[in-house]
Amino acid sequence: MQHQFGPSQQTLPCVRTLTPASNAVRLAVLSMALAAPIMLAGMSVSAHAQSASSQQSYQIAPGPLGAALAEFAAASGITLSTDSAQTRELTSAGLTGKYSVDEGFTRLLEGSGLEAIRQTNGGYILRKVAPGTTTLPAVSVNAKVLDPTTEGTGSYTTNTVTIGKWEQSLRQIPQSVSVLTKQRMLDQNMTQLEEALDQVTGVQLDTTTGASGAANLVARGFPITSYQYDGVPQTFLGTSYTGYDVAVLDRIEVIRGAAGLLQGAGNPSATVNLVRKKPTHEFAGSVAASMGAWDSYRSEFDIGGPLNASGSVRGRFVGVYDDRGSYVDYQRSKKSIFYGVVDIDLAPATMLTLGLQQQQVNAVPSIFGLPRYSDGRSLGLPRSTNLTPAWNRWDQDITEVFAGLTHRIDNDWKLNFAFNGSHQQQDFKRSVTSGTAANGGVVPGSSNASIYTGIKWHSDGDRYNLDANADGKVTLFGRRHDVLIGVNAQSYNVDTKGSNFLPPVAIPDIFNFDPSSVPEPDAGPYTSGTTATTKQYGVYGSTRLNLSDPLKLILGARLSWYKTQTDNHNFVTGVTTQGRQIAYNSELTPYAGLVYELNDRYSLYASYADIFLPQTTQFTVGGKELAPIVGSNYEIGLKGEFFNGALNASIAAFRIDQKNRAQETVGTPCAGAAVTGWCYEAQGKVRSEGIETEVSGKLTPDWDLFAGYTYNSTKYMKDLLNEGTSFRTQTPRHLFKLWTQYRLPIDERRWSVGGGINAQSSYYALNGTVKSEQGAFSVLKMSIVYRYSDKITASLVINNVLDKVYYSGIRGVNFGNVYGDPRNATLTLRASF
Repeated sequence: MQHQFGPSQQTLPCVRTLTPASNAVRLAVLSMALAAPIMLAGMSVSAHAQSASSQQSYQIAPGPLGAALAEFAAASGITLSTDSAQTRELTSAGLTGKYSVDEGFTRLLEGSGLEAIRQTNGGYILRKVAPGTTTLPAVSVNAKVLDPTTEGTGSYTTNTVTIGKWEQSLRQIPQSVSVLTKQRMLDQNMTQLEEALDQVTGVQLDTTTGASGAANLVARGFPITSYQYDGVPQTFLGTSYTGYDVAVLDRIEVIRGAAGLLQGAGNPSATVNLVRKKPTHEFAGSVAASMGAWDSYRSEFDIGGPLNASGSVRGRFVGVYDDRGSYVDYQRSKKSIFYGVVDIDLAPATMLTLGLQQQQVNAVPSIFGLPRYSDGRSLGLPRSTNLTPAWNRWDQDITEVFAGLTHRIDNDWKLNFAFNGSHQQQDFKRSVTSGTAANGGVVPGSSNASIYTGIKWHSDGDRYNLDANADGKVTLFGRRHDVLIGVNAQSYNVDTKGSNFLPPVAIPDIFNFDPSSVPEPDAGPYTSGTTATTKQYGVYGSTRLNLSDPLKLILGARLSWYKTQTDNHNFVTGVTTQGRQIAYNSELTPYAGLVYELNDRYSLYASYADIFLPQTTQFTVGGKELAPIVGSNYEIGLKGEFFNGALNASIAAFRIDQKNRAQETVGTPCAGAAVTGWCYEAQGKVRSEGIETEVSGKLTPDWDLFAGYTYNSTKYMKDLLNEGTSFRTQTPRHLFKLWTQYRLPIDERRWSVGGGINAQSSYYALNGTVKSEQGAFSVLKMSIVYRYSDKITASLVINNVLDKVYYSGIRGVNFGNVYGDPRNATLTLRASF
C-alpha cells in the first residue's frame, strides 16, 4: 500500500474531559476509536514547502527508514510517495546538520538501494537504484536489520523485541506484547519500575502493602511474579524489584498471559523482561538533575564509549542518587545506584559482556497503609496520615554481577550464554497497624480504634540464574525455518530471622495520632528464623515453521524440574525443624501459535500457552503434595504495523483457565508428622477472560501516542464456597491508559506538550461479607518540555493534575488501604554530550 507524506488537511477532534461516572465506558470507546482508523489507513504529515536547493537544519534520530523519511518530508515541506514494501525492515542512521532536500535524501538513503526522484509537480517518489548506478560508499542503512534498542530513537515503539529469545518483530509473536521505550520513560519522568509498569497496557498497580516503594503488580487477574534480566529468567525474590530504578534500562518488554516456555514456574499473568543499557560504539554521555514535591531530589549520570583505541572494548557507567519525600508524614527513602557494563570483542564473531549493578535503599516506610470502618467505609483521614511510629525503617542492599557470551557460527546460527548472580540483604524494624474489634475494622464513632505491634526482621538471600541457548535456521521442504534450543537454571537461597518485640499498643486517638510521639523500644534479640532453598532448571525448544510465505506455525515445549524446602529455627530453644521437600519432576509446558500475514501491514494470530505453579503448603489425604496449578492461556488477535514499524497497533481476545487449585477435603482433617491441618485435593478452577487493544508509536514525526485498553472479568468456575463469583474482586473490569506528546510548530519546534490519563472502573475487597469499595476514577498527567538545544532540555511533569482523591490499593477493613499520590510536580534538567 502506498504512503504519501506531505501537507495534509486532516485534523483530529478534541477529546473532552471524562466524568468519573462514565469514564470507563467512554475510555474504552476512545481506545478502540484510536486503534481503528490507524489500522485501516495511512496518515499524512503537514509542513511548509522548502525549495529543493535551499538548505535547512535537521535533527532526525536513527530508526526505521520509513519514519525517518516521513520526518524529513514533514520538515522539508515536500510530498513523498512511497510503497511500504520498499522501506520495510530498513533502518536509517538519521540526519543531523544543514542539507538541501536532494542532499538530505542522498544521506538518508545511503546504502538502501533506493533513490528519491523529483516529479514535475514538485513531489518525490522512491524507486530502486538502476543497475550499474554508483551510490555513496558510506553505509548508514542496513537491509533487514532488526535492532531492538530504543534509546536514541525518540520512539514510543520498537520494530523488534527479544523477550522470546529471538529478535523478532511484534507482528511475529502470537501473544499480546507491550514495549515501554526509553523515550516514554523520559517523557513521563518514570524512575521506578512499579510506576513504569503502571503505564503498560493491562497492568494494574496495587499498593495494598503501603511500604515505601513496595507494590503488587497484577495482569489478567493474577500477580506478576515472572521477571527476566536481558532474557534470563529470574527466581522471584519479592522485594528484589521494590524501588528498582529504570535509569539502567533501555526498555521494558512485557508479554501478557502464560509464558511457561520462557520462564518455567509462575502465574499466567505476564512476564517482564528488563533490558539493560549497553555500551555505545562512540563516546556519549548525559547528566540530569530533578527536584519535585515533598522535598524530593534526584541526580543521574550516564557515560559510555570505547575504552581502547580500536573500540574492541566498550564500557558504560550509570549512577543515580534519589532522595524522595512523600505525601505521607515521616515517610522518606534514599536510594543510590551504580551500574557498570563492558563489552569485549574477543573475535569478529564473539563478544563477551561483563557487568556489575548495585542498589542501596534506606527508607522510612508507612507499612500496610490504613484500616477502614468495620462496615467497609473509608475513615476519611487526610492523605498524609501515618498510623505507624516514626522509627519505622526498611533498608535494602542488592549487589548483582552478570556476564554474557555470544558467538555467531555463521550467518544462520548464534550461540548465547548468560549468567547473573545477586546477593540481597534486607533489614526492617517496623510496626503493623490494624483495626480493632477483633481485627474487624474500626468501630464507627470510636476514636481509640486501632492498634500496632512491632516486628524486627533480617534476610540474606542469594540468587543465581543462567541460560544457554542456540538459535538459527534450517532448510526443510525447500523453506527456511527458525529453530531455538536451550537450557536454563535458577537457584535461590535465603536465611531470615525475626522477632515480635512489642505487644499490641492502642492508639489513643486514630484521628489525631503523632508518629513521633512513640518512643523507639529496644527490639531485643531475634527469636526465630527460616532457611529456604528453591531450585529450578529446565530444557526448552521451539521452532518457527514457514508453512508458506504468509503462514507461520510456532511450536515449542519445556520440561521443568522444581524443588523447594524451608527449615524453621527457634533461637530461644535452639531447635531446628526440618521442613518437607516439595519436588515436581518433568513438568511439561507446551506452546503453540499460528501467525498469518494478511499483507505487509496486518497479521492475524492464535496461540495456546501454559505455565505451572507449585503448591507447597497443602497436601492430600495420603500426605503427598498436590499436583501443580496449571494456567492455560488461549488468545486470538490482530496486529498492525505502520510506517515501517514507526507505529504499531493490536487487538486481542484472551481466556485463561487456571485449574488444580487446592480445595479442602471437607470433614477430613490431616494429622501426623508430615501433615497438619486440613487435607486438600487439586480440584479448584478459575477463569479470567477479556479483550485488550493498544496503539503505540508516531502518528506524525512530531506526534507520539500510546493508548491501551483492557476489559477483564474473573470468575470461580469450580470452588466449594465461591463458585460463580469473582476470584479477584480488586481487578477492575475496565483499565484505560493514554499518553501523548506533541512537538509544537513554534520557536523552531523547541516546545513540546504532553498529556495522559490512567482510568479504571470500580473494584472492591471483601472481609467475609463486608465490602470495601473504590469507585471508578481517572488520574490526569501533563508535561511541558523545552529544548534549549539538541543537547539541553528542561521538562516539567505534573501528576494527578486535578488532585483526585482515591485509593490506589484496597485490602479491606484491617489494613492495606493506601491513598494514591496527590497532585505533585517534578522539574528535570538534562544535558547530553
